[in-house]
Amino acid sequence: MAKDPEETCLDKVQKDLFKSIFDESSEKMIVTGIDGKVCLANKSALDLLGYKPQDIIGAGISNLMLEKDREEFKNLLETVAKAGIVRNYKFYLLTSKKSIIRLFLTGVALGGGNGGVSGCCIYLALANTDEWAALKDPQFFQSVAKKIGRLTSIGQLTSVFAHDIKNPLHVILSTSELLLSSGVLDENLKTNMALIERNAQRASKIVKTLLDFSRSGICQLRPCCLNDISDYCLSLLESSLKSAKVKLTKELGTVPKVFLDPHYLHSVVYNLLTNAMESMAGREGEITLRTLWVADKKTARLIISDNGRGMDRNMRANLFHPFFTTKDTGTGLGLYLARQIMNEHSGEISVESEPGKGARVELVFHKIA
Repeated sequence: MAKDPEETCLDKVQKDLFKSIFDESSEKMIVTGIDGKVCLANKSALDLLGYKPQDIIGAGISNLMLEKDREEFKNLLETVAKAGIVRNYKFYLLTSKKSIIRLFLTGVALGGGNGGVSGCCIYLALANTDEWAALKDPQFFQSVAKKIGRLTSIGQLTSVFAHDIKNPLHVILSTSELLLSSGVLDENLKTNMALIERNAQRASKIVKTLLDFSRSGICQLRPCCLNDISDYCLSLLESSLKSAKVKLTKELGTVPKVFLDPHYLHSVVYNLLTNAMESMAGREGEITLRTLWVADKKTARLIISDNGRGMDRNMRANLFHPFFTTKDTGTGLGLYLARQIMNEHSGEISVESEPGKGARVELVFHKIA
């Protein structure tokens, strides 16, 4: 029996419409049934998480999340079914490489009314550092909501600026180094040229830091051991600690693996150890590096303490401000970026210090593998 031409046309239009709106959409979408199994996932969502359709279609969506988060997600689906829609719910999902990616989820109930809810369409959106922090602070959220477009433009301009200034800085550094080694300058000119070289080097460090961070994107979190991070950074500083006559005490506990980005954590821990070493101001001192598991709070911690010169209240208040530094060769970006990176890990960084009594820096991690 021949098909009705109008029905055939409608079938084709519906198929093309579905392909255009769902399959080829830039929106990242996963559709589940009321049983929580994945019915559909479009190309954008699959590309984001790194899966193929056969990896997740027909399987429970709970396979895409940490076991301890599954009950929370079940509650989210129940809320969507009752309310019809839940917007921008912060959550983590597992990628195909078993790293975790931070997202805002928007759930929309399918069906409803007398027919009942048949499933849920979940929209995935990447969450950046400022947006994530905003959810913890309503006042900050209001401010960021107004400025996010401008901040994005500033970030892009910063990257362009850093690239453009890198070459003239290289010329200034090369020329100053050449003149200083030429032997034709008198002492007064040598002093001035050395000042130019030091400031050009500091500017070059700032540019490198900005470039590294601007092209980093969101941290790629995967299961890693804080003890391995600690050992790696200590190995890089071993000779410097010996020459500075700084005693190191290492107390690495039994700590479960944490979802983190080793590249960024190496940078954070290395800078914190360097700060501690420099706080000794040329005298013999001691640095203690500890890792521990706080079972009742389900957090892994890395603590670096020293007996250096310490900091007063005013210094502590400005520690995490960009470009604030007390060192002639510092960029003032180390602790500022450390806090941004810990925010990316949904963790915290805190500093305790008093003048003459050293400092204690603590990194707290909540996402346990």
